[in-house]
Amino acid sequence: MRPITQEDIARKLNVTRITVSKALRDHTDISAAMKERVRMAAEEMGYTPNQIAQQLANRITNTIGVIVPDLENSFFSHVADSIIDAATDKGFQVLMAVSREKVDIETQNIRNLIGKRVDGLMICLSQNTEDPAIFEYVRKLEIPLVFFDRSLPVAGFSSVVFDDVNGARLAIDRLSTAGYSRIAHFSGYSRTSIGQQRLEGFKSGMIRNGLLIRDEWIIEGGFEVIDGYQSFLKLHKLGNLPEIILAANDRVALGAYRAIREKGLKIPDDIGVVGFGFPETTEMFNPPLSIVSQDPRKMGQTALIALVDEIRATEKVPISEIRIAEDFIWNDSVRLSDKL
Repeated sequence: MRPITQEDIARKLNVTRITVSKALRDHTDISAAMKERVRMAAEEMGYTPNQIAQQLANRITNTIGVIVPDLENSFFSHVADSIIDAATDKGFQVLMAVSREKVDIETQNIRNLIGKRVDGLMICLSQNTEDPAIFEYVRKLEIPLVFFDRSLPVAGFSSVVFDDVNGARLAIDRLSTAGYSRIAHFSGYSRTSIGQQRLEGFKSGMIRNGLLIRDEWIIEGGFEVIDGYQSFLKLHKLGNLPEIILAANDRVALGAYRAIREKGLKIPDDIGVVGFGFPETTEMFNPPLSIVSQDPRKMGQTALIALVDEIRATEKVPISEIRIAEDFIWNDSVRLSDKL
């Protein structure tokens, strides 16, 4: 059976569709008696409001478009899960898309989500995104957008990020206090916001602890397992290994683990490893990974709330950058001295 429409109700009551529509919306033009007749007929006939039509008429769909680089990365899976939970609490549905770390797919995802009339966008940029053109387009359409984890400052939108500069400094502080001074950094891509900030924190932490920065021990790559693997092979060729590697994230750390073992070395006996990550993943490493701890669920919830506030605001919301503090968690990938 086809759905009952407002036209069906109008024919039954011998009134116009406009009368039915206004009655269902409790419009002041319609008498209380007519509203009751329409309500009773609608209930008797099994009428269900067309929510899509209502949303389009109001220019509100109660949907949010979310783009992440990769759902195979457990960090983004946890962020996405928290976004869906928070969106449900706020009365929104989520349309999820994955860029696969590719700019062209990311751009097409944005256009597709705009075509679905989402009320706002949440985006974690691909590691190769530099051109702000698509975001200029989003701004012209006046669609609210919030970046999370990775941002593009020139785009002119709010962002929710981790305080990576202070997180990296904290790691160097703790390692220095533990007696370590020879520290390398697998930095991720410097064109990304997180790559830049983690490198900045590494360097400033080394300087303030009076530790020597060796340029050859700062190896730029991506944020995947293969990047950590290849970075350690480059480091190993130097013939002069550091005591500790600070990896750009836990996936890079995992790649380093594999290369270290391939070279017949042991963690932490021969070399220690630290990565940016979150507690749920540390036990997947053998030995468990020491981390600059980040809470993906807090990031997802915070970014979703920021976007909903912007969507529901009656006036333009000022651009803001919310920074989430990080902590340092010792695990068995770093040998602790008697100083701690």
